[in-house]
Amino acid sequence: MQYATTVFANLGPGGRLGLLKINNRPMIEYVLESVPDDSEEIIILSSPESIKDYREVAERYDAGVDEAVSGTIDVRFQLENFFRRTSHEAVLALPCDTPLINREVTQFLRDVVTSFSAGIPRPFFDKPEFLPASYRVDPFLQAMNRYPEMKMNELVKQIHNVLYISGQSFRVFDDKLRFLLRVQNQTDVRKVAKILQSAQEI
Repeated sequence: MQYATTVFANLGPGGRLGLLKINNRPMIEYVLESVPDDSEEIIILSSPESIKDYREVAERYDAGVDEAVSGTIDVRFQLENFFRRTSHEAVLALPCDTPLINREVTQFLRDVVTSFSAGIPRPFFDKPEFLPASYRVDPFLQAMNRYPEMKMNELVKQIHNVLYISGQSFRVFDDKLRFLLRVQNQTDVRKVAKILQSAQEI
């Protein structure tokens, strides 16, 4: 199955959250390094005003940069925008603000969609995480066409064969589930920087 990877960088003021520096590197680089080698295409989705800012990073990872949907916070509409443009059967969708994600997690998510319509982490019973996650494009586009205004929480209920993945399943690859840690401020930056430094010293 051919699949693409998209990294959502259109987060935070001006869409520049992914460029926040952790240990002197843009945070999005840690996410890009987790992308499996056999991804057919890597696209960074950014707000229009930040596209130029991400191009230098994208070139280092053989990725492209494209425009994300403006003015919406629901991930359904961001995903739909990309699904309608990609020619690939499946998409691995990653947020730019999870620098502790690792390749074992992304490969696991990617492999799920060889048998399921989606692989969606659900570390807590009532709270699915739509990023990071993996999706087959066709069943989602069919549902999106049928329900053009429905938000993601309800849309996924209309799709058969979705695998919700418990936190326990991910502990094989990340025993503390750090891949779900979102960096939103300088306190988070300092915390993640220490974790990354400790990992390098081992």
